[in-house]
Amino acid sequence: MNLSHLWILIASLFIGQLALLLILAWRKQQSNKREAAIGQEYDALIESFSSYMMDPADDRFIAGLQGSPYRLAVLERLLNHYVSVTKAGADSPAVSYLSEQFLAKRYAKLLKHGNWAMRMNTLYFIEDFRVASLVPLLKEKLAKSSKLDQETQQLIRTLASLNETVAISALAKYPDAPARLYIDVFKRLDELTKLDELDAALKNETGNETLKHSAVSYIGMAGITLFLPRIEEELQNPDMEMRIQALKAILHLQYMNAPGALAPFFHSAAWPERMFAAQIAGKLQLSRYKETLSELLGDPVWWVRYSSAEALTQFSEGDIVLAHLAESHPDRYARDMANQWKTALLGSEQ
Repeated sequence: MNLSHLWILIASLFIGQLALLLILAWRKQQSNKREAAIGQEYDALIESFSSYMMDPADDRFIAGLQGSPYRLAVLERLLNHYVSVTKAGADSPAVSYLSEQFLAKRYAKLLKHGNWAMRMNTLYFIEDFRVASLVPLLKEKLAKSSKLDQETQQLIRTLASLNETVAISALAKYPDAPARLYIDVFKRLDELTKLDELDAALKNETGNETLKHSAVSYIGMAGITLFLPRIEEELQNPDMEMRIQALKAILHLQYMNAPGALAPFFHSAAWPERMFAAQIAGKLQLSRYKETLSELLGDPVWWVRYSSAEALTQFSEGDIVLAHLAESHPDRYARDMANQWKTALLGSEQ
């Protein structure tokens, strides 16, 4: 390559980069103009939108929206804001009507778009706005999924938000489906459907242990005392993971019909069971286990000692018991733990 060719190459690269820079600057300018126009229309319509959401008979918003060149983007932002700041916004008939009327067709196209981010955002919006007319399309898309990637997981959450129980049966296809995803599904189902699905999960006729563990976990987190007798039955389950989930659920529910069922867990070979038993005894203030908690203060596992000491603080004379154990417990680690909690209690009183 001689010198003239080298200069031509450098000039070509310079011109190419300059052209690319100009194109990017032009696109940025156009994007800014569009954002500014959408912002202006958003501000212009927000008052009539608020009025419409309180009284759909006020059609000023619909008329203004139909005259807007950016109606879809503006409406999406208005609904998104409304759903995020209003407690029952997602269940609003007005939100459902507006999204079905103006956005459903666009979302149907975007679900087939080649851009992953666009498809994901569309799934989020369908969930937030409860666009029920897209259920058949979502089911078709789920049936074609072969792996539980992020998009499939969101697809399942979106279907659950539309009260579609296919979300649970679809998860059963994936043995590695995490419990948190099952719990996400339970959270999104309608109340009656949720109770039916939790009941079926506890019966576990399909042999899906992850589903059953998730159901027990969710019942505890959601405080559904209706299932408490069934949860207590699981304390006898030969599966240790199931027993632990049942103990955690009882801890959340803060009630037991039969506190005597807790006794074997204080002597379990599995330290998580001893720990949760101690926490439950404290949370429910089961005074019959105070002596056992004092013994567990010398447990070989730090978490069990910590939970036992914390449980003792739940009782009215817990500070006196801990002060006594800090001096007299035969185990050195138990005395240290009791002393630590005694000091913490004194600090909280000052």
